[in-house]
Amino acid sequence: MSFRKIRPSLGDNSASTSDPYQSPSESMGSGQRRNCEKEAAENSTRPFKRRRAPGSVTQNACLGCKKARAKCDGSKPCKRCVTRRETSGCIYEVHIKHAKEELVKEIKELRVKDHLTGHILQALSTDEKVPDILGWLKHGETYQSIVEWLGRAPMDEFETLSPRESRHSAFEGSDHEMSGVSSTSRWTSVTSDTVVLDHLFQLYFAWVHPVHTLFSEDRFADSYKRQLDNYCSSVLVNAICAMACHLSSAAEADETDLEQLGGEFSDAVCANIDPGDKRITTVQAFAVMFLVDCARANSSRASSYLRVATNSLSGFLCQESEGFAEVWKNTVRGVQNLNIEWAQVTFQAPPTINSASYDGFEGNDNEQDGAKWYFHRYVNDQCPAWPGLLATTNQEKTKLTAIIRDVTTMMYTRPGPQISARHLLHQYGRLMTWREELPSVIGNTENDSQALPHVLSLLILYSNTVILLLRPLLDFEGFPSSLVKETIWSHAQQGLFLLDEHYRTQYTCRYQPVLQMFAVLHLTDIIARFFPGGMEGGGKDGFEAVQFGMEVLTQSRVGFPIASTLQEMLRRTSNECSIHLPWNPTEFMVIPRPPKVYRMDDFLDACTRPTYTQPIDQIHLKYVPSFSSEWAIEGTAFGFLEPSPGTRSLAVPSAKERDAQSLLQIRNLLNTN
Repeated sequence: MSFRKIRPSLGDNSASTSDPYQSPSESMGSGQRRNCEKEAAENSTRPFKRRRAPGSVTQNACLGCKKARAKCDGSKPCKRCVTRRETSGCIYEVHIKHAKEELVKEIKELRVKDHLTGHILQALSTDEKVPDILGWLKHGETYQSIVEWLGRAPMDEFETLSPRESRHSAFEGSDHEMSGVSSTSRWTSVTSDTVVLDHLFQLYFAWVHPVHTLFSEDRFADSYKRQLDNYCSSVLVNAICAMACHLSSAAEADETDLEQLGGEFSDAVCANIDPGDKRITTVQAFAVMFLVDCARANSSRASSYLRVATNSLSGFLCQESEGFAEVWKNTVRGVQNLNIEWAQVTFQAPPTINSASYDGFEGNDNEQDGAKWYFHRYVNDQCPAWPGLLATTNQEKTKLTAIIRDVTTMMYTRPGPQISARHLLHQYGRLMTWREELPSVIGNTENDSQALPHVLSLLILYSNTVILLLRPLLDFEGFPSSLVKETIWSHAQQGLFLLDEHYRTQYTCRYQPVLQMFAVLHLTDIIARFFPGGMEGGGKDGFEAVQFGMEVLTQSRVGFPIASTLQEMLRRTSNECSIHLPWNPTEFMVIPRPPKVYRMDDFLDACTRPTYTQPIDQIHLKYVPSFSSEWAIEGTAFGFLEPSPGTRSLAVPSAKERDAQSLLQIRNLLNTN
């Protein structure tokens, strides 16, 4: 169709047909123009007939007006319904837009109120200005004025806080809750499920962070919530979540594959981490990945991660930014402690960390000790909480690891100076002094029915250190082993007691630190090899110690693959020591289909060596020729005395021997009858 055919026709004038682009005024004659102008003037003076409408019209009409598609004045009832006598049907529905606005406003008000009451309850729970707070509440003061008086976060900063879904977070109440952050993709692309992420964070800060404090929890949580990269990064978040996946126990209805999820978090770290990145969060991520690969029995790669973290610290300089001194101190101390503990279980001298000093920073120890530790295990877990004692625990652990560093350097440096009895006794004396001077708040665990897990781990580390220091003397040729037997026995039994009566009873060993599993092996091994029948005074004999070690590692193997390999090593130890258990040890072990055949590579992957036991022969070569005679002179000052003539520690029958004696008595009775 041409443009000409759709133009309006203005008459039959020839001009219009001959020239379609001629204007109408030009195509009309003079008479026609006068008639049209006269008709237009008459129409302009004629009154228009307009549709009557209400004086005011609302956008949200009542249901009756909506149905009739009529305009509504918004009155209740409206004018139209009154005219038609339909007042009973004049009903207004809330517009969805306004409903959303009201709901958002109500949510914000509730969040503000929750934020304020959280601060007040926190202050009340810590006995902080309780009489003053109660007085303000009785006089009807607003929550906001009380919070401002307490000196807590002002309300203009509240919009940056994330909404909370759990009232029982491993973070300190409202200050450290990180669930529901508006954009988790800023930190991880593995999952956007804020419930899962919050659960993993709480697990990490409950079971890993108090034992291996590699950064400041406060600074990390604040940077995470505010989307800042000064003390948080994607590689650190992914590393933390990868480690926490080994601690998470999936519910039966939960379809999340934690093993696969943990692998995806680890892959995200490996894909983005850069050894040349000099940010402090990258060093922390390498250190956390050391723990992840230890849990997976990848000791060679774990050692490499720890080496990178250690070497990276030497290139850092102290910064003046807010909070850096605190973070720096935690990171250097944490990486150093990891090196020392790893050197102890792999029997090598720990490296020296050449980094800027952090000793000048003085933190608020009372505040850190008062911060709550949450007994978190499951999603939405209604977990109890106690004061975490984190500052005191870290201070005492730093003192202990300083001793362990000197012990491992003395025993495992090759080539190195020879070891005299005086050198060894000096280190033993330092350990005894450390234990005697331990603050009572973490030292009196025997009478504490709710000892914290990281405090128990510290004391177990101490017992294991004493064992590893004195163990080579039990079979050192020419040395009277009776001088040290009782000391070794008592410390081994104390370590097993802490594991059995406290750690396993209160928390289960499902969540115990990875490196603590090696302590389980050493404490069990010393009883099985040298005290299979036990000693006077009670305690576990060889049979009971091996059985206990198997049960402990069974609980840990749920999330830690390394536990299965360590179980196999302990099973071989029991056979070597002729401890034949009446039950099949494989019942406590992971039996894949087909059954796994453990090879040398599995043991090397678990602990970098074919065995978890000390290199006793190499240590003996380091003892000076006069070691035994020197010990006889110097040892008395440290309580190592030769048993008096006529007194001896009688070995008590083992559980197996007691069962055999009972069966023999029953058989004799039957034969008599």
